[in-house]
Amino acid sequence: MKKILFAVVAFCMLQAGAFAQTNFEELTLEKALEKAKVGNKLVFVDTYTSWCMPCKYMANTIFPQKEMGDFLNSRFVCVKYNTEEGEGSEIMKRYGISAFPTFLILTPDGEVRHKIVGGSEATADFIKRVAEGLDEDTALGTLTRKYEAGERDVFFLAKYAKALLTIDDPKVLEIAGLLIENLNDAQRVDTTFWFVYEHPALTPVGSPNMEYLLANAARFQKSVGEERVNEKIATAFDVKLTNMITGRDRQSGLEAIDAIEKEMEAYEFPSKERLKMFAGIARAQRGGDIEKLLATCEKDIPRIEHEHLLAVFFPLSLTIKRNGNADQQARILALAKKLLAETTNDKFKFSLGQFIPYALEK
Repeated sequence: MKKILFAVVAFCMLQAGAFAQTNFEELTLEKALEKAKVGNKLVFVDTYTSWCMPCKYMANTIFPQKEMGDFLNSRFVCVKYNTEEGEGSEIMKRYGISAFPTFLILTPDGEVRHKIVGGSEATADFIKRVAEGLDEDTALGTLTRKYEAGERDVFFLAKYAKALLTIDDPKVLEIAGLLIENLNDAQRVDTTFWFVYEHPALTPVGSPNMEYLLANAARFQKSVGEERVNEKIATAFDVKLTNMITGRDRQSGLEAIDAIEKEMEAYEFPSKERLKMFAGIARAQRGGDIEKLLATCEKDIPRIEHEHLLAVFFPLSLTIKRNGNADQQARILALAKKLLAETTNDKFKFSLGQFIPYALEK
C-alpha cells in the first residue's frame, strides 16, 4: 500500500513539474496557428540549431523555470523547431531568420507580432523581453506595419528605431536617419532622442551625427549630462581606434588618428590616457615600422587594463610575429608570457594561454 501511495505521489509530482515548465508542443506551425486561433492565444516560436550554445542554455536553464512556464503557457501556444532540418529550415527562410536563438511571436494568421534575437541569462529578463512583444508601443511587427502604413511621427520613429536596435536590424539606419531629418534643432539635443547619438552604430566617428554631437557638445551636456556625453564621445573614439588596430578599418590613415587626438583634448573622461596609448599604437602600426610598433607595444601594453587588450593584443602580436625578425619575434613572445603571468582577467588569461603556443611559439 505504501509503495502504491509513493508511486501516486511521485507521478503527481512529475506531472506538476512537467506543467510548471514551458510547454513546447510537437505541432506543425500550421497546427499551432490553428490551435492559437481556437484558444484566443498567440504562438511563441523558438528557432534553434544543434550547435548554438545560447540555444542550449535557454532550453536547459530558462524554459524549465516555473515562472517562465507560467508566463508563456497562459498566453501562447509554444513550439520549437531546429532550423537545420524539416519544417525548421522552411520557417527560417519564411521569416528571414539569420541568428540564433531567434524567438517569434506570431498572430494566429502567421504574421510576426514581435521578434527576439538572442537569449537571456535570467528568467525575469526574458519575460520582460517577451512582454514587450505584447505591448503595442514595443512590438516590432506592429510597429513595422504602422510604418509601412505611413506613420512618420518622430516619437513613433523613435520607438521603431529602438525596437529595431534590440535585434540589430540594419533597417535601423534608415529609420534613425529619417528620425533625425524630422527633428528640429531643439529636439535633436533632447534626452528623448539621445539614444541615436549614444549608439555606436548610429553615430560612429566621422558621421554627420558625430559631427553634430561634437559641434553641440555643450548643449548635449546641459540636456543629457556631461558624464554621459563625454563617455559617448570616448566610446566612439575607442571603437574607431580599436577597429584600426584590429584591421576592421583599413581605410583610415594617419589623418584620422590626428583628428581623434585633437578632438579628445577638448573632453575629460576616464579612458583618455588609454585612448592616447591606443592612438600611439595605431600610429606606429600604420607607419609600417615593426621595430617602432614593437617598442610602442613594449612601452604601452603593460600599462593598459587587460580587459581592453582582448581585442587588440592578438592582431598586434601576429603582425610582429609574421613581419619581424627573430629577435623581434622573441620579444613579442616574452611580452605575451609576461602578460599571461600577471593577468587576473579570466577571459584574457584563457585566450592568451591558447594563443601563445598556437601562434607565437611556432
